[in-house]
Order: sequence, then C-alpha cells, then structure tokens
Amino acid sequence: MKRKEFVKKIAENSQQSPLIVQKILREFVKVLAEALKNGEKITISGLGQFKVKPTKPKLARNPKTGEPVQLPERKKISFRPTDWIRNYINK
Repeated sequence: MKRKEFVKKIAENSQQSPLIVQKILREFVKVLAEALKNGEKITISGLGQFKVKPTKPKLARNPKTGEPVQLPERKKISFRPTDWIRNYINK
C-alpha cells in the first residue's frame, strides 16, 4: 500500500479530511526520525517499538573488482511489532 492509499484509508475510517491525516502522518515521521537520530527508543502501544541498533564495522567485497572493502559502523533501524499485530497477521 502506498502512502496516498494509506492516508485515504485512515481518512475514511476516522472520518477526517485526507489533508489533516497527511499532515499528522508527515509530523509523525518527522518526530519519529528525530527521536531515532537522538538514540531514543519509541514505543507506540498497539503498534510496536522502534529503536536504533549500531552495526559493527565489517569487511566486504566490491562486487565489480572482488577487492576487500572495509564498511564502517552504521546505525540500523529496528522495529518490533506488538504481539497483537504479530498474531493478527498470522491468523
């Protein structure tokens, strides 16, 4: 589902204007990104938990040349859904 469809569905279900839903979704993403950038863990009841996990530096290979390349430490976003969501999609 694309963002436009997602916004439309939420607007219909909540009887709100798509513009309001779009604005709220945009702010949600901004606040979420800023919190993750600051290393915060975000828990949203009924949805799940977002957090940042650092990855270790590792040695990889350049696919074109086969040369070894050192990849630096990076930050990876992790999402863990609630048990309710996990169970709902597995029914």
